[in-house]
Amino acid sequence: MATNAQLYGRITKIHVSGDYSTTFDGSELEIHFECPFDDDAKPNTSTVDIYNLSKATIDRLHQGDICTVQAGYRGDHGVIASGRISTVLTKKDGVDKITTITFLEGEDYSHKKVTLAQADPAKKYYVKKRMKLAKPIKVIKTHKVTTNKIVKGKIKTTTKLKKYVATTSYKTVKEAKYKKRTNVITFAKGTHGSTIIKRLCKDLGIKLAACSIPYDKVYKKGYRVTGLIENNLEEVVNDCKASMYYRRGKVVIRSIEEGDDEHFILNNDTGLIESPQPFDDDTDGKGYTVKCLLQHRITTASIITVKSETANGKYRAKSGKHYSDGTDFMTEVNVI
Repeated sequence: MATNAQLYGRITKIHVSGDYSTTFDGSELEIHFECPFDDDAKPNTSTVDIYNLSKATIDRLHQGDICTVQAGYRGDHGVIASGRISTVLTKKDGVDKITTITFLEGEDYSHKKVTLAQADPAKKYYVKKRMKLAKPIKVIKTHKVTTNKIVKGKIKTTTKLKKYVATTSYKTVKEAKYKKRTNVITFAKGTHGSTIIKRLCKDLGIKLAACSIPYDKVYKKGYRVTGLIENNLEEVVNDCKASMYYRRGKVVIRSIEEGDDEHFILNNDTGLIESPQPFDDDTDGKGYTVKCLLQHRITTASIITVKSETANGKYRAKSGKHYSDGTDFMTEVNVI
């Protein structure tokens, strides 16, 4: 049982910003939420249920607005998820009216394709073209005229210079032409993976929270980007032996073995509810499933210290969720 005085007085705040900005406070409204997290490249979907909002307030909530969830306790709370709203749905449940806000963590870049503005410039080539001069060029030239006469039985040759006017009405020039552009970004032979990652993040509009690649691959034959940019970015990140994932709504690129040390010890006094249970599966590998009172510090790649009967040491958070359902106010996480 947690005895830490900071773990009392639950705090839930839902901030929505767009044309209309407001904060919904769990001390004034009943609010439930579920915010998953993991270390794959696809943004997770979080849901927030807010009870008995007025119609005027509901009408101000729109797709595309930013929704940020803060949770914790009076002495210790923070952001657990943030992203753009995808849907706002309201339904009746007995005497209650429940508005469900669904949002994707961070930004969704999966639909963005290479555009002509981002693509390689058109390739130039030249063709020969015959052009008529606006004003013919006249040049006086001379040439030799040779005549042969027979004089007294012998051939006598005479040479005279004769003048004439040479007129030029056309000239041949090289004309530049451009091949039809295609939606392709081409990187030259010998380009490093870090260069490609930097360029593709710029084209996608990603502002990285952290970027550290273990291996900067050299593409000896160059690299071509076509279609969905994020797919190419993931491929290059994998080639550089790194992973791309979201952490509190921001994109991180680094080794799957790296993390952020939260300088936090999880034990019975700080919210650990039961002894962590070991797991071994194809998705998360080997580790422990940990259940504790909601702890905002724990998210993707958090490095925490666990002290319990079954797990003792430093672990990295791989996947999990924060949730509040009206009774439980919890964090469940798989650590490795």
